[in-house]
Amino acid sequence: MKLSKGIILLFLGLFFKVAVAGYSTQVYWLELEIESSVYDYVVELLMEQTHIDIANAIVTDIKNTTDCTLKDKKNICLCMPGYKWSEDMCKNHGCCNNSCTLNLNDIAVCLPETRVSINGLTEFNRVCRYLCYPSKKGSQDYNAEEKDITDMLLEKFSTLKNFDSLIINSYRSGSVIVDYTVQLMSSVTIGELDNFIQTLPNTVLVTTGLITINGPQKAIDIGSSASITCTPPQELGEVKWFLTDRQNKTTEITNGKEATLKKNDLKDIVELYDISGSWKGTLKCVYKRRSIEHTASTELDIALLPEIQAMSMPQFPDCRDVNAESVVEIECKILDDKENYSVAWNTNLTNTKIGPERQGNFLSYKVKVTIFCGVKTETENVMCIFTNTRAEKNRIRSQNVQIPIIYVFFEEEGEWPITKSNYMATKSCKDTAVGLTRRNCTNESWKKEISSCVNAELHKVQQAVEMLDKGIGFIKNDADKLFSEIQHSTTVETFSSFANINMSVVIFRKMNNVSIQQLNRWNDTIMPNFVSSISNTLNDTNAWKNPETENTTLSVTYLHTIEEMIRNSNLTSNVSQSSKNVKLALCSKAKGEHCGGFNASVSADNSVVVVGFRNLHDILPQYEGRSLETTALSVTTVNNTNKNNSISVNLVFDYAEKRLRNHEMYCVFWDVNKNAWSSEGCTWGGAGSPKLCTCEHNSAFTILMSRSAETLPYIKELTYAGLGISVVSLVLCLIIEFLVWDTVVKSDISNFRHAALVNISLCLLLAHCGFLASAVPNALPPNWCSFLTVFKHFFFLAVFFWMLCLSFVLLHQLIFVFDQLRKKVFLVLSISVGYVCPLICVATTYITFENGKEEEYYSKDTCWLKYRGVLKGSIFSFVIPAITIVIVNLFTLVVVIMKIVNPTVSESKARDQKDVARSMIKTIVFLSPVLGITWLLGILVLYFDLTQKPFAQIVGYAFTLLNSLQGFLILLTNCVGEKKVRDALLKRFKSKQLVQSKTESSTKATSSVIMK
Repeated sequence: MKLSKGIILLFLGLFFKVAVAGYSTQVYWLELEIESSVYDYVVELLMEQTHIDIANAIVTDIKNTTDCTLKDKKNICLCMPGYKWSEDMCKNHGCCNNSCTLNLNDIAVCLPETRVSINGLTEFNRVCRYLCYPSKKGSQDYNAEEKDITDMLLEKFSTLKNFDSLIINSYRSGSVIVDYTVQLMSSVTIGELDNFIQTLPNTVLVTTGLITINGPQKAIDIGSSASITCTPPQELGEVKWFLTDRQNKTTEITNGKEATLKKNDLKDIVELYDISGSWKGTLKCVYKRRSIEHTASTELDIALLPEIQAMSMPQFPDCRDVNAESVVEIECKILDDKENYSVAWNTNLTNTKIGPERQGNFLSYKVKVTIFCGVKTETENVMCIFTNTRAEKNRIRSQNVQIPIIYVFFEEEGEWPITKSNYMATKSCKDTAVGLTRRNCTNESWKKEISSCVNAELHKVQQAVEMLDKGIGFIKNDADKLFSEIQHSTTVETFSSFANINMSVVIFRKMNNVSIQQLNRWNDTIMPNFVSSISNTLNDTNAWKNPETENTTLSVTYLHTIEEMIRNSNLTSNVSQSSKNVKLALCSKAKGEHCGGFNASVSADNSVVVVGFRNLHDILPQYEGRSLETTALSVTTVNNTNKNNSISVNLVFDYAEKRLRNHEMYCVFWDVNKNAWSSEGCTWGGAGSPKLCTCEHNSAFTILMSRSAETLPYIKELTYAGLGISVVSLVLCLIIEFLVWDTVVKSDISNFRHAALVNISLCLLLAHCGFLASAVPNALPPNWCSFLTVFKHFFFLAVFFWMLCLSFVLLHQLIFVFDQLRKKVFLVLSISVGYVCPLICVATTYITFENGKEEEYYSKDTCWLKYRGVLKGSIFSFVIPAITIVIVNLFTLVVVIMKIVNPTVSESKARDQKDVARSMIKTIVFLSPVLGITWLLGILVLYFDLTQKPFAQIVGYAFTLLNSLQGFLILLTNCVGEKKVRDALLKRFKSKQLVQSKTESSTKATSSVIMK
């Protein structure tokens, strides 16, 4: 007779309890053993029993879960559709697939595929007297309190349909907080749970089984793609995904380099691309609805491939002796990731395999190979091959080790071993640093060490950021910790290296990219560590030089990264962040604040974040071949509100106080499009506001001074041409004065005037000759520059003092009409003023400025007095007396003009307004050159900076032309232009012609007489 054993009927009864006036349910399991002849009938009969009334209960939902057939004293059991073997059956009896063979006494248990597990946490508002103290477990009071709690929970949960069991997991102190697990043998609706939770206050539930999850059911290849889908029974809102990795760390995942989150109707999907080993673990989806979390999870089994660290010892086998043999040990080391790799070696050399050996968290595989030097092979190759048989396609990862053999070598140096010529030696980093140090041996010498060693702590941060970049974790949750770790890693003694600085910049850049990807913005809390970190990287600017390229272009990436991070910030705090090399401040437009640091500040027509860098200019690229000289300021609009990047920024740089006269300042910014400094859109405040720069955009700014002073084009040519004309003119003037002296000088007044004119012309002639003699200072013999400076200083001052003498003569003549100046008094006074006063000024200046020391008394570049700023320098020992005299002379000129404008009564009747105007013009034209009135333009020349265009240029050219041609103007106005002088010259030449003609006539007459 065929028996069918194991038709297990699932009874779900709602037991009516009169005392409690409520309903509860309980699942019962029933095992029936029947004859095969009535099997179909019994099964059909049971399925028809949808409602059975018994005492105080109703039986419903009778289901056939398992079918077993007796065969050879064994039960061959199958789970019915919709059911699967329990975990205990799979673990204890190996019943994991559909069919299972059991002993006669074993109970076959297939559970519904739709069963639901609920983990709950309920807080009861009572004092925890016994349950929270494990030492009291088993006592009567403990058991009584536990029973009371259990009964209360059972009373609630047994009202759920298909309720099976409730297990208390633990208790927590404070109020009574109970952690428990509830099993339901079939599904329950979301609505039923929503209603249920309202009957159990202070409760949090986590369900498993209501959400359907579909994912890969086999090992996933590295680099492949996979899709995981969670489907809730109804719309539950936003889903969250969590990955629990091999270290049992749970991290929320999001969109990243290797993950994309999607939604398709009810389905929530994670698409994984180019999968790395980081995804190995349990992936869980979580929907939260009120105080209930609905979850589902699946295992991601990644068929890992190892990262291989390979090296040989020694790196360079010594084959200088061709008869020798060299044994080389090749090691391939991998992290122990629990994968069962098949390891093979590919080499033509005789070898002996060793290992694997455990080295901490690593597994070391080694092989020893023998190299026969007589073969004369330049290099040998050994490859280690790791194969993961669980992978489908991407199964192999290998690492080749090249073994250069020494025939020509470099001697060892310090820690560096004997190395083959024109090859690179490598060695591991010291201590816990990650990476390698390399050194080339070329051109018969050891080259500079090139280190890629990164501090372990910084490397750990970089790995954490890589995980975030893949989509594993949210940067907003880890930001504070990451910035703190970066800050700490930049303070260690070994940080100052190019590799560490480069890694820091890479980390900051990747963190910001992840932040932008995740729509996260940096806030005020991370700024102290951020500013401290970026400041620490600037502690040693020499470490920024790339050892391979010898440039510091990393500084541009650094600056751009900081600006991008500030642009991606949401700062609200007005508290500035200050560190040794970096200062950051939020500059409010409303308060009209000036923010900045390191002798530079900013104000803008919008609220901006200002970052000042103390020494970044030392490593930034040059501007038109010139190194930067002062603070760099980065200006970014607050919270990136100005999308058009158009704001007006006023920057003040104290460095401009060092500006030399006539030197232009360049306001420049870093143009990311051109990857170079540019002055476009920036305006310098000019000589009036030399420290001010105004720019119309965001960026990093600085200021530079031009290498050379502004000059007037062709000014030297004009000067020397004018001086040449003046020299000739002054010589002519002196000759004319010599020729006409007896004729013109008939009175004391004319004597005084012409004596002054002769001395003015003579001194000006000598001064101009000295000026021309020093035209090329570099060509002068030693000490001649000093002599010519003193020479010009004396005679130029003498010119002005003789002008003063002439001015006094005119004033005395106008004011004291009837009191004539005696000739002897004039000569004593004029010689004293004209020559003694200049001599005293020159001697005093010479002694004051360190006895005429170079670059103190005079400039070797110009052979003239030194200018050091307003009222600073020896030049003012000339300027002040000259300007004073010119002002006095101007007063004299005004007095003369007033005399012309307001003539005496008798004179006014004889002159009309036109005559007065002509007289005024004639007076100004004739007296200005000889009184030095044109030198008043020198005040404007001193006042105007040549950067103040075009006014400075107009004044400069006018001053140069008028004063270089002063001798020519004196000739025109006071020699040739004076009628008495012209008449005297004419008379002198006519008399000579008359004498010559009389002599010729007398000669002719004598000849005639003789002939007769």
